Amino acid sequence: FGSRLESRDPPPASRQLDFHTMLRAAFVAAVSTPCLVLSTAGSKFPNAAWTKVMMTDQGLSGRGAVCLDGTDAGFYFAPAADAANAKHWQLYFEGGGWCYDPMDCWGRSNSSLGSSSSWPATVGAGGIMSDDCATNPDFCKYNRVYMKYCDGNSFSGNRAEPLVVKGLDGKDKALYFRGKRIIDAVLETLMNKYGLSTAENVLLTGCSAGGLATYLHTDYVRESLIGLGVTLKRYKSAPISGFFLLHKTVDGKDVYREEMQEIFKLANSTAGVNRYCAAAMAGSDKMWMCNFAQYAYYYTQAPIFPLNSAFDSWQAGCIFGARLVPGFPDKQQDVENGKCNVAPGYEDCLADPEKCNATQVSAVNRYITDFDTIMSKGGSFTKAGNGAFVHSCYTHCEAQSASWNTFKVGGVSMQEA
Repeated sequence: FGSRLESRDPPPASRQLDFHTMLRAAFVAAVSTPCLVLSTAGSKFPNAAWTKVMMTDQGLSGRGAVCLDGTDAGFYFAPAADAANAKHWQLYFEGGGWCYDPMDCWGRSNSSLGSSSSWPATVGAGGIMSDDCATNPDFCKYNRVYMKYCDGNSFSGNRAEPLVVKGLDGKDKALYFRGKRIIDAVLETLMNKYGLSTAENVLLTGCSAGGLATYLHTDYVRESLIGLGVTLKRYKSAPISGFFLLHKTVDGKDVYREEMQEIFKLANSTAGVNRYCAAAMAGSDKMWMCNFAQYAYYYTQAPIFPLNSAFDSWQAGCIFGARLVPGFPDKQQDVENGKCNVAPGYEDCLADPEKCNATQVSAVNRYITDFDTIMSKGGSFTKAGNGAFVHSCYTHCEAQSASWNTFKVGGVSMQEA
């Protein structure tokens, strides 16, 4: 595959950037041999148990920080390994896609991505969240918080009244879009009960829809902590596989835009996106754009360092090769969560880049070029101390897998960056 792409312009040069101690970031533009990594296989999960914390005092009788189905929200917590790291924290947003219309969200409300009723007692996460110091030497001893995702729109919804949907079972069900309240509830609980009030160093991260949440809320979490009296010495974010492009399909259809625009409206996410982006879009009909990573990233004020593939495997099928579900958005008759990798003639190519023909390679390269251009277009990317580790392997959430240590650009791995 790489040999068929040699005609592409050379990638931009690597940049030296300051993150953590000494961080080298690289921005790569050419597609390399596909390095398929779709799971955390080979990465070490935490050795210590992450305790499930259910925020029963923050539910419908309190703040209203609840999952789609109205059950209490929660998180998992693992304390610092020793006293020397007691003031160091990682806050992680779980991912899991989005729901796009009422019936889709009804379906999600019956799963662990919309209800806490079946959440397990413990969770694991590798790579950047591992407590194995050989895998993750910089952050392995930090306090670690795994924020469970159950609101349907990357922790951004703040709809006051529930949306009542008649489900496939013929029964009415109230759906709550309260992701922003969940963030507030998590921070308050951590402050009051788990020592976040003494934090000095905080890294915010998350993968996939959690990566998008990291873009949307990097500034909000920082400003909230400062507002709550936390004396931060260092605060940065590292969104993983969350830079989902506002981009047409390979045959020119606005599928992903329509999907994300609809959930932005359903969830009432206006107050749950980057406030600087929202201020820039105020008075226009473009506020929904702030629900996209590229706009949140452009306006982000706090230090931020994305980790992403320019040819992300989820984006390949579910943005570039997607179609709207029949009946979207108001007449969907099932709970299908988008239609991925169904663009005619591109099914094999977007599922396995090794199967792309010459014409398809050119189309894929255009997507990669668009990704490079959009991410590096001013704003946060050009701020001193910021940067990005962007490669072109066909992967998703690779910073949570063994690839955290093995993917390299210019001889520098994601972990070293």
